[in-house]
Amino acid sequence: MKKILAVAAVAAATFTAASFVSPSSAEAAYCEARSAYASGWGSGNINYARRRALQECAIRTPRGYTCYITGCRY
Repeated sequence: MKKILAVAAVAAATFTAASFVSPSSAEAAYCEARSAYASGWGSGNINYARRRALQECAIRTPRGYTCYITGCRY
């Protein structure tokens, strides 16, 4: 019985420690893009967030103007 409780305690401690280290969806990147006329944002992994923010901004921006990433949070 003591052996089972010890194994359960070690497993619980390992799971708790791993949950602090592994990324979750709440830790996703968030990026914003802006032009002179529009803005856009995206979230997810950093590459997807940057692409999505630029795409959302580009859809709303008139032809001839450029969108730029203004910031990303991790």
